[in-house]
Amino acid sequence: MPSLADERFIVIDTETTGLWPEGRVVEIALVEAGLNGEPRTLFETLVNPMCPIPPEASAVHHITNRDVADKPTLYEVWPKVMELIDGAVLVAHHAEFDRAMLPETGHPWLCSQRFAKHLWPDAPNHKNQTLRYWLGIDIDVGLPHRAAGDAVVTAHVFQRELATYLARGHEDDLAALFDFVASPIEVRTMPFGRHRGQPLGEVPIDYLHWVLENVEPLDRDLEWSIRRALRERAESA
Repeated sequence: MPSLADERFIVIDTETTGLWPEGRVVEIALVEAGLNGEPRTLFETLVNPMCPIPPEASAVHHITNRDVADKPTLYEVWPKVMELIDGAVLVAHHAEFDRAMLPETGHPWLCSQRFAKHLWPDAPNHKNQTLRYWLGIDIDVGLPHRAAGDAVVTAHVFQRELATYLARGHEDDLAALFDFVASPIEVRTMPFGRHRGQPLGEVPIDYLHWVLENVEPLDRDLEWSIRRALRERAESA
């Protein structure tokens, strides 16, 4: 059975005009990462989104309409992307976002942000740049909020995640890794409402039931954590 060292992982990062479904890609980068060797940039390009880039988006990534005017469209570069990711597991630090912004690949995706939340629940937060400095990853990647630099940071974070996962004795197998990343993440405090910041075990039971019945869509990790908190209270009553 192949080990994780035998798998091919490629980090994808995009910069966009905004959020899905209105947002369009303005930059994409691919960086190969794994247990062995330094991350390697495979591809990076600006992309013409075929629509204006809002100034508030440019304020984040500093990509302007002039920068992309003569660049290829996403559909023009997509065949190259598909060629480069052949046989790979795709990794992104907020995989749900990047996956939604791109055409369907037919490849499995791993979320390195969710991976980090499982491994390091006590990190200051789980943004890739925060994890870069919290983990002491000493690299020079240029400007943040550009696809290539962010993809390189994510690749280094992901390498550290894989090493930590295996060092803690988890199964050296891709299916087991996917199960681990997809498993519920404990939410320790109420993230919103009049009990925001209060430990779930101290939030009134009727309020927890109200959240389950009325908040849509409810984050799946929060739902799992609330149901567990209610179950634990019932068992201790």
